[in-house]
Amino acid sequence: MFYLAAFPQFISPASGGFLPALLLVVIHSALNAVWFSLMILFFGYFDRANANRLFQRVMRGVTGIALLGFGGALAATAF
Repeated sequence: MFYLAAFPQFISPASGGFLPALLLVVIHSALNAVWFSLMILFFGYFDRANANRLFQRVMRGVTGIALLGFGGALAATAF
């Protein structure tokens, strides 16, 4: 349904119709396949790294600092 709803607006009526639409769908599908393959590889690496206690400690520290920063920014804009 996405392809039927969104892609026609990117295809010129003078371009011939079917083949440009098919090419656009194939390119979009290939980009999605590459993107999701990279995401799978990244999260596989992240899962292995997450088993390391030092990595967990560093991630908790980074997350804590980020949350403190967000809280400080929110407090600064509230007053």
